[in-house]
Amino acid sequence: MSEETTTQPEGTAESTDQPAAVATLRRRAPKQDGTLAQAVDIARQAVVDSAGAENVGEHLGIDVHEDRLLTHLFECTMSGYPGWTWFAAVARAPRTKLVTVCEVGLLAGENSLLAPDWVPWEERMQAVHDQEDHDQVEESGGQGENPDSPSAGSEAGSTETTEADATETGAGQPDEDAATEAGTTDENEASS
Repeated sequence: MSEETTTQPEGTAESTDQPAAVATLRRRAPKQDGTLAQAVDIARQAVVDSAGAENVGEHLGIDVHEDRLLTHLFECTMSGYPGWTWFAAVARAPRTKLVTVCEVGLLAGENSLLAPDWVPWEERMQAVHDQEDHDQVEESGGQGENPDSPSAGSEAGSTETTEADATETGAGQPDEDAATEAGTTDENEASS
């Protein structure tokens, strides 16, 4: 939207309820530019260059944004995109008749088919893991716990695993350096 700003000089003799330095905004609707409105062929050619002639249908209308900026809308005939609309934004500089295409694209309408909302990868994978766990429980007859869960198994099984892990990592066995030092100390005591 176009906005015009006017300010009163501080030394004016007009008496108003507002302070002299306060800006007054006046808004008006943008005018449809005749040169841009007639540039349907230029806008269509820009869309055709982007999408191909077979995918561009009839001219649907114009959206006016500013005095010298508007958008031409075209029907999308591309399969898989029902309800979508091609657009070409066009503009011109003041005091010229040269039309410039600013942007071309595709807009979704109210009845357009859209992709579902994006879901982060972690959440998608969590749903897959939850489904796999559910399937494993059903395969085992719905009894017991998930065999992959850390709390699965009996107390004895958990103890065996812990002891096996301790043996593999060397836990519970004397440290070689400590044994060497102990052996050295024993030898020193024996010789004294």
